[in-house]
Amino acid sequence: MSQGKAGKPLWEGHRQRLRQRMERDGWDALRPHEMVELVLNYAVPRQNLSDIARALVDRFGSVGGVFSADEAQLMAVEGMTPSLAEWIGITGEVMRAYYDLHAESDIRMSCYQEVLEFLKPRLAGANAPGLWAVYADFDFNLITYTDYGDIRDCWGADTAREIMVEAISNGARYVYLIRLAGDPTPDMKEDELARMEAIAATLRAADVDLVDCVLAGGAEIRSLRLQGRLKVDKGDARQLALHESYARPPGDS
Repeated sequence: MSQGKAGKPLWEGHRQRLRQRMERDGWDALRPHEMVELVLNYAVPRQNLSDIARALVDRFGSVGGVFSADEAQLMAVEGMTPSLAEWIGITGEVMRAYYDLHAESDIRMSCYQEVLEFLKPRLAGANAPGLWAVYADFDFNLITYTDYGDIRDCWGADTAREIMVEAISNGARYVYLIRLAGDPTPDMKEDELARMEAIAATLRAADVDLVDCVLAGGAEIRSLRLQGRLKVDKGDARQLALHESYARPPGDS
């Protein structure tokens, strides 16, 4: 092992310099393999990881590629250990969760096309029945969404209460409900529609608007508001303006 001053391994000084450069100049000051190496340093405290960091970037092409690789792919890289592969996997999951959390703050939900754009990648391949509630702020920016799964009574009092609590606790102004159907042609019976509208009335009492109820089944997604099945009070100027805005494509004045 190469020794530096006072008999210390050279990689100890290298680690410190790498960390100091990142703290001083930010991650952009590091090359891809140095970014990977810095992350790996926290998993293996006393070892030179420069070579394996380079090998990982060479094998997977980028920092993102390294932290998206599965355990079997990682173990094919020379020098990889099960514990290090596990650390890379966990770090990758945290990175993706952090990205999703912050990326969603920029998602707009002001019209059906934007809601559809949000839903399609998340509903891809979904065929089990279930209920989602999506919450947006006063500017129609997405706050969060809740997957309630295949609850027994989608439109019952318990569901209404949960949606209300979630809306109030998140400071939501608008709510979208998504019902996943177990068949390729989603629909809602009249009694279900009446109970869903009761949920809308409950939300309105807290000054929260139910913008739409979207039915999804197979490759088909239907908007009850655009179908005219979600009642709009023509005497309520706010509801009428919301309906017209929601039905208008993005950028259409």
